Amino acid sequence: MAEPDELTSEVPAGSGLVEIRQKFTLALSWHRARIAAAYLITEFSDPRVRVRELSGVTTGPATEMAVSELPQGCGWLVGDPLGVAAAAQAGETKVKLWVPRDLAELTGVNRLDSTILRPAWSRRRLHAGTSPVPFSVALPPGWAQRPLPQPQPVSSRRPAVRLCMAADTEHYGRFTTGEAARSQERLVEVLAKARRNAGIAEPDVDLQPSGDGQFAILPTGLDETTVIPRLVDGVRAALATVNADLSDRARLRLRVALHRGHVAPGVNGWVGAVTVGVHRLLDCEPVRSRLARDRASDVALIVSDVLFNDVIVAGTEGLDPADFEPVEAVLPDKDFAERAWVLVPRR
Repeated sequence: MAEPDELTSEVPAGSGLVEIRQKFTLALSWHRARIAAAYLITEFSDPRVRVRELSGVTTGPATEMAVSELPQGCGWLVGDPLGVAAAAQAGETKVKLWVPRDLAELTGVNRLDSTILRPAWSRRRLHAGTSPVPFSVALPPGWAQRPLPQPQPVSSRRPAVRLCMAADTEHYGRFTTGEAARSQERLVEVLAKARRNAGIAEPDVDLQPSGDGQFAILPTGLDETTVIPRLVDGVRAALATVNADLSDRARLRLRVALHRGHVAPGVNGWVGAVTVGVHRLLDCEPVRSRLARDRASDVALIVSDVLFNDVIVAGTEGLDPADFEPVEAVLPDKDFAERAWVLVPRR
């Protein structure tokens, strides 16, 4: 990691702006294997460190480099986890950070997750990752000062119209205790990667885990025409990666529901009609049967009628309204009946 080369006294109070650059080279010792995608992750030790700006460039083959913020760091994606072409072998990442002025050094860890094609002519994918590698960057003399007042974060737990996302694991009851624990880990990983793919900052997400599922209240101010297709693509890509070397029994398959509406925080979770409606959509027979019927896919998506007409029909990059099937989401014992739309994307 390079020394910081830009310092300012800009807000947030008590922080200065530091730019960090890292060069990377990807190489494999396996014969005739290729790296299809690599996810470079940097995590900072101090939770007060905040990302202001991310970018990255690659050398060699023209490969897009996607960036994402993490709860305590950032990441860069090189290549395509679902592709068959090799990712760029080298490049440089850059991040501008708000760093508290009472820090004398910036510390954290780097790690790498990768999708590997082996052998070169095969479409078989393997997933591999490195152990965390610690780093330390000394800040310039005079940087460390007495702590200055830090700004109080604005609470995201306030009444508002929010996009809600619910997910559930297919046939979770088949697992033993150990298998269930590993399935939960994969579920959390897949959904977190999907949100990163959509550019959603994890600290702004309110999560309610439920063992075999997860309910997320997403932050306000999202551009749904961009976020929704990226969420869908992120779930699909993350499932393809995590399932690449799993048996049929261990394979993770999900139902995912999206809905939008007014929510408010309660003493035991969020309240609002949408918090109930998104789970009714998730549990309805049409989305269950579509996922059970199409074994070539890892996910079945159901969206509310209002989201379909406001967002999907209005035009999104990567989602075609013609690919969605209209269904009647009916749960008589729950006094619920709504029109919805189902999509079963291929791997």
